[in-house]
Amino acid sequence: MKKMKLMMFILLAVLAGCKGKDDSLIRLRGHEWQLKSMVENGKVIDNPQELPTLIFTDSSAVYGSAGCNRFFGTYTVEDGGIMKFKTGGATMMYCPDMSFEDQYLKALNKVNNYVVTDKELKMKGANDNLLLVYVPVGSEKINGVAKDKHGCNEAAGYTWSEVRGNCIRIFEEGIAMLAVTGQDTTLAAYVVFAADSTQAEAFIPNEKQHPVLKRRSLPEGGYAWNIEDDDTYNLRQVDGQWVLEQRGQVLYRQTAD
Repeated sequence: MKKMKLMMFILLAVLAGCKGKDDSLIRLRGHEWQLKSMVENGKVIDNPQELPTLIFTDSSAVYGSAGCNRFFGTYTVEDGGIMKFKTGGATMMYCPDMSFEDQYLKALNKVNNYVVTDKELKMKGANDNLLLVYVPVGSEKINGVAKDKHGCNEAAGYTWSEVRGNCIRIFEEGIAMLAVTGQDTTLAAYVVFAADSTQAEAFIPNEKQHPVLKRRSLPEGGYAWNIEDDDTYNLRQVDGQWVLEQRGQVLYRQTAD
C-alpha cells in the first residue's frame, strides 16, 4: 500500500512537471512578443525607434524583427526554464539603428533561461548579465527612441553636425544667436565651429539644410565665414559679437551672456 502511494505521488509529480512545461510553452508560443526593455552588463540599452519582435513557432523555429531587419533562428527549451537561442539569417537593409540591431542579435544568442506568463516574457543570460523583457504586441504602448539617418537621438535633443562629424546638442555646443529683424524672435539660430575653425555650420530655425560656411580672410584683417560666390549667409564678428547676415542685412546676433 505504501509503495502504491509512493508511485502515485511520483506519477503526479511527473505529470505536474510536464503540465508546467506545457503551460509555459503554450504561453511562449501564444503571442507575438515585443521588446519592452534590454539590460546588458548592468546598462539599460535605449530602445530603437522600431521595436524588435519575436514569434516562437510550434517547431524549433523562431523569427521576428530586430527593429528594422527581419531575422530567423532556432530555439530549444528544457525543464527548469532552460532556453537556448541561435540566430540565423537576416535581411541586410541599412537602418539608422544598425548598432542596436547588432547588439540585440548577439544578446539573443546569450540567452540561457526564460520565465513567461500571459503578460510578460523574460529572457536572461548567464550570471544575470543580460535581461530581455517582452510584452505581447499591442498590450502596452512602448515608445522607441527617434533617431535620424545618422543615428542621432533626436528625442534627446541630438542632431548631426557636418563640421564636427558627430551627433551634438547645438544648444550646448553652439553659439546662440537671436533674430534681429524679419525673423521669428522666439527662435534662436546656432553656429557650430569645426575644431580648427576653418568651417562654421549654421543651424537656422525652420530650415532643414545647415549651410557649411568656409573661413575667408578680410582685406581689413580678421575673418568672415561664408560660401564663395553665394550671398545666402555671412558670419562675422561685429563689436565682439557674432552676427549672421544676408546681403548686408544682419539677421541674427549673438545673445548676451
